[in-house]
Amino acid sequence: MRPTHVILAAALACAASPALAAVPDAECTLTPKEVVTKFVTEFYVGKKVRQAFETWVDPGYIQHNPMAASGRDAAIRFLEPFFANNPDIRYEIKRIIADGNLVAVHTHGRFSNEDRGIAVVDILRVEGCKVMEHWDVVQPVPEKAANENGMF
Repeated sequence: MRPTHVILAAALACAASPALAAVPDAECTLTPKEVVTKFVTEFYVGKKVRQAFETWVDPGYIQHNPMAASGRDAAIRFLEPFFANNPDIRYEIKRIIADGNLVAVHTHGRFSNEDRGIAVVDILRVEGCKVMEHWDVVQPVPEKAANENGMF
């Protein structure tokens, strides 16, 4: 795995409408899958780091990636410059799967058109309209595979 992929995995681990940020959890009418879909679309696809995290992630966000600090503000501090310094990075959301308040997101991240990229699975625990906890696994896309099924 390229060093930048390891850094990105850690950065993402650190890891909508501004009006929803003020909605108390008791008033949240979105499902956990809807919350995560809005969050990852804004974050991964829209590259709106601060807006996505301040809207959808709890300040006390618990991080399980050992390379990243816990807390929403720590994620923002790392990810804003990371995305600014890597303007060609892009993510394609392949699938979002929910089981109760746990939501798994499978994405393909690439730093350029020539980059085979990484496969990422983020698992997020949601309470109300906020992401509370995060786990992730990252795997480089190999040049050759033992099968023809593809990773996505």
